Amino acid sequence: MGELILFTPGPVRTPPLVADYLKSPPCNYHRQDAFSQMLRETEHDVKTLLGIRQPDDYIAALLTATGTGANEGCMLAFERLGKGLIPYNGWFGSRLADQVKQNGMNVEILELPHDRPMDPAAVAAALDKDPTIKWVFFVSHETRAGMKNPMEAIGQVCHERGRMVGADMISSAYAYPVDLEAAKLDLATASSAKAIMAAPGIGIVFVKKASIAALRGAGKPRGYYLDVVAEAERQAAESQPRFAQPVVLHAALRAACIHMKEVGIANHMARIQRQMAELTAHLGAMGVHPILDAAYRSNIAVNYRLPAGHTYKTFAKAMESRGYFCLYGIPGDQTHFQLSTIGDIRDEHIAGVKRALTEVLAR
Repeated sequence: MGELILFTPGPVRTPPLVADYLKSPPCNYHRQDAFSQMLRETEHDVKTLLGIRQPDDYIAALLTATGTGANEGCMLAFERLGKGLIPYNGWFGSRLADQVKQNGMNVEILELPHDRPMDPAAVAAALDKDPTIKWVFFVSHETRAGMKNPMEAIGQVCHERGRMVGADMISSAYAYPVDLEAAKLDLATASSAKAIMAAPGIGIVFVKKASIAALRGAGKPRGYYLDVVAEAERQAAESQPRFAQPVVLHAALRAACIHMKEVGIANHMARIQRQMAELTAHLGAMGVHPILDAAYRSNIAVNYRLPAGHTYKTFAKAMESRGYFCLYGIPGDQTHFQLSTIGDIRDEHIAGVKRALTEVLAR
């Protein structure tokens, strides 16, 4: 079998330039001047590609961690402020809840309906009810359901009530437009493994410079390696990480930024939406439809109900034998599957996966 084409929301299929930089990075040690130059260029690009209008207002700290690690670092940074709130409406939000529980943080958990976007009014009500809550952290895109949460509105209701606020933008960043500034976010996370299309292993934390003094002044952080405030300050001051980081992963992210600038972020996002619409139409013609209401879908990762007689396990095995890897939707649910086009998916891959879907599902 040749290359297995990933129709996954991450890690994703990467463009050829990323492989080139992984093989031949522009430097080979994290304390070299060439590495510092690469870090400065990448730090600038990940902010401007995200659409930040005032990039000097933020530091993009790069950590050797998955997005989950970046999230944990943000919550550890907020923890020093006092009690927190984790509102959630899906699988990745529940992971945030597990993280704070296992870390013994003083946090209120607000579970909201999983079949619709998070209601900003419900978050506002929770904050109004408990004035001891000092910070909020939530997921902007519930990837396992393919559901877009109203990040900007949620961030605004938190900010209006004087709370610090952060968001997991791991699956939304670089996949569709997000407005970190309108959301008034103090901290936000992204990942090299998602729509920016680099190699997995770099967690990106956007730190609002104006928030650093309050975070630092609230006390000593419990985390050490995942101290995102200290990491942001060190990288901003010296263009160096606090600890050794793999050069090849930074090189891959540098390549992904170069590729994204060449393609154009707007073109990248439009391609994702166009391809998802094409796949949804093709499956619809076979009677295979999305699970989530159209008004709630992000259309960057979509779950489809499998026809009777199919399970995800058998479906996935049949698709993989044809050269395509399709992920599950909600973990443990064998009745559906997910497709995502946020990776480096070409139109010939769309044509091929449509043929494979027809062969597997129209029997």
